[in-house]
Amino acid sequence: MRLDVALCQIMPVPGNPEANTERIVAGLREGAGDVLVFPEMFLTGYGHPCDGLEDRVEACLGEISDVCRMTDRAAVVGTPRYESDLVYNSLAFMSPDGDSWYDKAHLASFGIYAEKGFAPGYAPGMGSYHGVLFGMCVCYDIFFPEILHGCSLNGASVNVCAAASALQSKPFLDRVLPARALENVTYLAYINNVGPANGLDMHGCSRGLDPYGDILAECGTGERTAVFTVDTERLEEAREVRRHLTDYRSDIEWGVQGYEGE
Repeated sequence: MRLDVALCQIMPVPGNPEANTERIVAGLREGAGDVLVFPEMFLTGYGHPCDGLEDRVEACLGEISDVCRMTDRAAVVGTPRYESDLVYNSLAFMSPDGDSWYDKAHLASFGIYAEKGFAPGYAPGMGSYHGVLFGMCVCYDIFFPEILHGCSLNGASVNVCAAASALQSKPFLDRVLPARALENVTYLAYINNVGPANGLDMHGCSRGLDPYGDILAECGTGERTAVFTVDTERLEEAREVRRHLTDYRSDIEWGVQGYEGE
């Protein structure tokens, strides 16, 4: 099967989920790609307070979900997710196959990226579009390989990382993204915010990578949508060449054995 993934590197309107939903819906109705991916916290704007937006966010996500079914397309959208008195930094995967969620597990607690007010997620998340599975992570999660590795072991053909990465972090993302694609032998869709946000200069540079870690499409440093093709037959061929998933030692309990420390 072949499908096109659109990296929608566009700037959101802070605190205005309705305006941002309009751009998502326009992309679903008129834009390129079968699966459209948007950056971390795109629905409300990265760094904008989430208080008081619960009803508006819920209504917007419902509209996006409906349009995905009408257009037979999927949207992966960074958004707050509200549950009881907690707020999660999440990815919503809305698809004709059904909707699913991933809550960011590794919240940054340092310097310019400190994420106060969010609760950490405790479970992996995957979405499905016409039976093709997508793993999900958010920004800082990419530096913890077990998240996407687990998704790939459980059948993901594409992994998504939605980010709010400032210019200071670009060298580290440039190193880690090809490694995540290659070690999992899985397509990788990296979508980053662009422009000023929460006092930071987001560097953009969203890209799609193939299962060997080579770049298939990239957005540069401005607003742009770039599209790359996922080919599940090519993926199977790549996994015959690089057998990282098949050779994974699931019979080993990956903890440190026989060491008690000092």
